[in-house]
Amino acid sequence: MLTVGLISGCEDFLVKDPTFIAKENYFKTAADANTALAGVYDILGREQTFAGQNVSHYTLSDEGFYARTATTGVFVYNFDAANNDIANLWRLLYEGIERANILIERIDQVDMDATEKAAIKGEAKFLRAFYYFSLVSDFGDVPLRIIPTPSVNNVDVPRAPQREVYNFIVTEMEEAESMVKTATQIGFGGRVSKSAVRGLLAKVNLKMAGAPLNDPSRYAEALKWARKIVFPDSGPVEHSLNPNFKQIFTNLASDRYDVRECIWEVECFGNNLGTFEGGRFGNTVGLANNDDAMGFSFGFINANAKLYNSYGATDTRRDWTIASYRYNYNTINGVPKMRDSTFWTGAEIYNRNTGKYRRSYEVVNPRNKNYTPINFPMLRYSDVLLMLAEAETEVNGLTAVGRTALKQVRDRANASDVTTLVSGPEELKLLIKNERFLELAFEGNRKFDLIRWGIFVSTMNQLGSDIQANAPAAFKYASNAGRNITSRNNLFPIPLRETSLNKAATQNPGW
Repeated sequence: MLTVGLISGCEDFLVKDPTFIAKENYFKTAADANTALAGVYDILGREQTFAGQNVSHYTLSDEGFYARTATTGVFVYNFDAANNDIANLWRLLYEGIERANILIERIDQVDMDATEKAAIKGEAKFLRAFYYFSLVSDFGDVPLRIIPTPSVNNVDVPRAPQREVYNFIVTEMEEAESMVKTATQIGFGGRVSKSAVRGLLAKVNLKMAGAPLNDPSRYAEALKWARKIVFPDSGPVEHSLNPNFKQIFTNLASDRYDVRECIWEVECFGNNLGTFEGGRFGNTVGLANNDDAMGFSFGFINANAKLYNSYGATDTRRDWTIASYRYNYNTINGVPKMRDSTFWTGAEIYNRNTGKYRRSYEVVNPRNKNYTPINFPMLRYSDVLLMLAEAETEVNGLTAVGRTALKQVRDRANASDVTTLVSGPEELKLLIKNERFLELAFEGNRKFDLIRWGIFVSTMNQLGSDIQANAPAAFKYASNAGRNITSRNNLFPIPLRETSLNKAATQNPGW
């Protein structure tokens, strides 16, 4: 995904799998440092992490379901510790951490501009912390490796308690915040900016405030970091909502950057030919399409009726988040060619694919069947506004700040102003939680929100019951995930490979 020329521009950031040269013979020039940083970023763009397959699993909350009748696998929460998807996620996140460890240890010896050196080191520290945030969110207690691994035989590392891991994450991100460049200086969302660090610090602290740590003092920290984006202490206001919700996602598909809204993105580029690396968004999670030339999509994820029915009648987000139509084809010489499209009827809710990642907006031809240039939004400004509203309400109760932040997000969507009807903070909290459901659907947030609010299992079990009772017969299988989930699914299992090799590793409860 990334390249040597990190400083020169965003497209240079996207070369496939940069070579990570042995640390003993490296780190002499600025180019060496940039290449090493490219290797740390590279992990974000793997399809098993944040460019396709793994984030697809995160969509399987009450937002959507796996649109196949499979009864086993991560998609339906019926798997075990030997699952390859889980093993690949663990392996790649630790690979990113090891690359960051080497860079952080060695960069001080490089003869280069001090400001650029600090920025590179800050980005590496942030990415290492972010990879740990992903690990601790998915697996709970995890080995905390913060120096380069001296030997392949040095594998027996016990799992550090979650609180220790979270404290490390916060410390690292706070250090990185003072080192990295601003969003304005960088100019695009593919590199980590001060705003990205601040937004993730808000997200990490909200997670720490909820389950499993349940540390309410962290709400004030989350509020502090969200405010630094919305109400900066100094300098210009760098971020605002894109007035057109649809435009956010057409930009992501067509190599256009809007750093005011999309603060941080996982970058993919081109058609996966040559040195450029595409992702899987639009191909796995997208509008089903059998026409390779137009952009093939499996359409693996459909929306649940719960999500569809939660949007108001005037909410412009609904028919972009959830595709309102399907494609029709003619077969020419045995090859499907898209002819036109047909809108779904009002009764055909479970038939609808996710709609945010549409291949029709790609600008690179020929299109690859299975890989796309669609970027993934890791942090949007609307997410920051909703985190601000949530933290403000937890800390200060019912205030104009919290209500206004929520109202801004709803106004953009032409949704009704619910803030005028709120009579107390608990009611506002429920509205904010629901707004995250509507605004951020299929962006990898919902499952983790439900877990930190302590309602993941109950929400999914209720969803399974509702689908069984109310879905058309052809879609009763959409209840599989909700019916399979138990308390053990708040975490993934520690991969079998890790517990086999690491004699100090233990397994999560229920696995």
